[in-house]
Amino acid sequence: MTKEEQIKIINDAIIQTKTSLKPLGYNLLFWGILIISMSLFHYFFPELVQFSNYSSLVYWIAIPVIGMIYTTYYNIKTGHKIGYETQLGRVVKIIWAVFGLSWLLHVAISLIKGINSPTLEILFSLAIALVMTGLIIKFKNITIGGLLLLAFVVYNHVSPGLNFLLMNVYGIAFGMLIPGISLYRFKETK
Repeated sequence: MTKEEQIKIINDAIIQTKTSLKPLGYNLLFWGILIISMSLFHYFFPELVQFSNYSSLVYWIAIPVIGMIYTTYYNIKTGHKIGYETQLGRVVKIIWAVFGLSWLLHVAISLIKGINSPTLEILFSLAIALVMTGLIIKFKNITIGGLLLLAFVVYNHVSPGLNFLLMNVYGIAFGMLIPGISLYRFKETK
């Protein structure tokens, strides 16, 4: 097998992975819209979300857990429809499963320590997952979205005091929503 044939096989595997990961684009869109909507609702109607000591916590845990159940079901159903799984696709699934676990750990640690919001920690983990995903599947828009989100997190550490709800809106829009649209609309090019 020549060097060119090997490179073609690798590139075909990457294109096949991008095509099979169109559901990831849907997931990024779903989560982007959900988190931005939740953040804006909380920002504009804080009295509805923060009517008791734990209501905000319930709001920010219950809805994402329902979203996790929905996207897990969607991904399993879509995986059965596609009928195959590439190695790169498996790696990306593992990355996002680890991100989900880190989200749960960030929330649990913030509860134990009495921290009001683990937003920056979650956004940092999300940025790393996006950058790794983009680099692995060679999809520049996801990599750039992750890097923009990472820069946004660093900026928020340097300039603290920004509203965490607005941080979510801006960070998720650039880190998930725009790359999600790009991946969802990806057309196979050979």
